[in-house]
Amino acid sequence: MACEPLLCYNKGCGQKFKLEENSETACTYHPGGPIFHDALKGWSCCKKRVSDFTEFLNIKGCTVGHHSNVKPVEPEKPEKPPVSSKEPMYQLEVKPQHKPPIPAAKERPSAEEPMVEIKKTVGPSLKTQLDKLSLNDSNDDSAQDDGVIKLGTACNNKGCKARFEGESSNEETCIFHPGNPIFHEGMKYWTCCQRKTSDFEAFLNQEGCETGSHNWHKPKVTEEKQVRVDWHQTSSVVCISIFAKVAIPDKTVIKANRVKCQVSALYEGGTKLYQKTFTLREAIDPSCSIVKLMGTKLEIELKKAEAFSWPTLELPEKPTS
Repeated sequence: MACEPLLCYNKGCGQKFKLEENSETACTYHPGGPIFHDALKGWSCCKKRVSDFTEFLNIKGCTVGHHSNVKPVEPEKPEKPPVSSKEPMYQLEVKPQHKPPIPAAKERPSAEEPMVEIKKTVGPSLKTQLDKLSLNDSNDDSAQDDGVIKLGTACNNKGCKARFEGESSNEETCIFHPGNPIFHEGMKYWTCCQRKTSDFEAFLNQEGCETGSHNWHKPKVTEEKQVRVDWHQTSSVVCISIFAKVAIPDKTVIKANRVKCQVSALYEGGTKLYQKTFTLREAIDPSCSIVKLMGTKLEIELKKAEAFSWPTLELPEKPTS
């Protein structure tokens, strides 16, 4: 009876063989052990290394000898030492970690606080341009009108519809709006009396809220012009740059409270007017703020009440429901 083929347990061989055909050159195998290091695989007995596991299994043996049907003895696993019942037990006290309470947001100061005028300084470049302007004005005295009021001249006070009909018109009481018109979210009103309406005709026909004398002469300011405004900040100061050239110091007034800054400036030699109220994102200290008047711009340096970065210059308007 022929012997059944036996399985060779030499590493890297795995072939079946017959005892009568087993010779010194029958088996090609690896006498060393497998090595897996840094994603490379190989045998300790030869230098070849591969990254693919199938290639590793197919690496040809480096030693020739007899087949062996004896299973290699697997290394014994180290036994875990038994836990002694006499070993002392310790109880750890774990204290729960509580999140610190979130500080309550500080109440925003009222926008209706009294406004104070911010101290201003005049730079050398503006002084030079104002000196040139005063010389030009002295040469232009002959260009002034003779003061005669033509019949039918309209009163220049805002909201007044009276016209000059003669000397008796000077004795009339002028009813006008000292403030400025506001058009916001479909509503129209004057800043001086806040009577809001959505109808434009009704807005134009609103009676003034203050009385005085008629003004038949046009003001020197010829237009209210859009002016470029930039801003930047440090940890302690917010700086607003208003690019209005040759501002008249006596006619430029910047007032502020802790959350609002109001600017009124006559510039370009007093021929143009810039007016704007900034509703500030955070609180400031007006007493430590300063305005610098230069030849090409106004710089308003507002001292922050607290030293942190503002995401925007002005407070965003609340969405209407």
